[in-house]
Amino acid sequence: MDLIAIVLPALLEGAKITLIIALQAGFLALIISAVVGILRESSNWLVRFVTGSYVEFFRGTSAFIQIYWAYFALPMVGVRLSPLEAGIAVLALNVGAYGSEVVRGALNAIPRGQREACAALGLSTWASYTKVLLPQALSRTILPMGNLLVDLLKGTSLLSAITVTELAFAGRQAVSAFGSPMLIFGLVLLLYLLLATPIAWGARLFDERVRKRHAIGHR
Repeated sequence: MDLIAIVLPALLEGAKITLIIALQAGFLALIISAVVGILRESSNWLVRFVTGSYVEFFRGTSAFIQIYWAYFALPMVGVRLSPLEAGIAVLALNVGAYGSEVVRGALNAIPRGQREACAALGLSTWASYTKVLLPQALSRTILPMGNLLVDLLKGTSLLSAITVTELAFAGRQAVSAFGSPMLIFGLVLLLYLLLATPIAWGARLFDERVRKRHAIGHR
């Protein structure tokens, strides 16, 4: 118990950094997912090529190496990012690539007649997506995006490789200083679980509410 009292403040501080990273990267990832998912449906081949290349690059390469590249290689071409900035940017881009496929798949699942109806009514592309297509796609994206945000939270541990003192790094420091890896890493696991549970629970709750509202609207 004495050891827990000693190491817990440092672990909680690491958990705080982890949460800050996850919130910022998650917010950016959601925006990227929506924008790229929509742009991948574009009729312009160049837009589809650029967005498709982005998705395949971040899905097909290691997030760990992406973080190293952003922090150690970009300064060679004049782009200098702090460890936190590099980590948040890479995690957002990485999860955004996967999330864009979730959005694209949800949009493709909407019956083609919905798009034809929007065109027949003379709706602009913006109005078609915001008023018709995206609201219908939302119920298909909530749970998958919740899973991706949980993965993002766990992926913050990769930032310890570039000296960001998040939860995993704080745990490693505590083990180096005091030993007892079973106890300390057990606490780290518990803290990750406590951080991830509200995301998963919130996604399920939001999904249930959207589906109920959708069902009521079709009565």
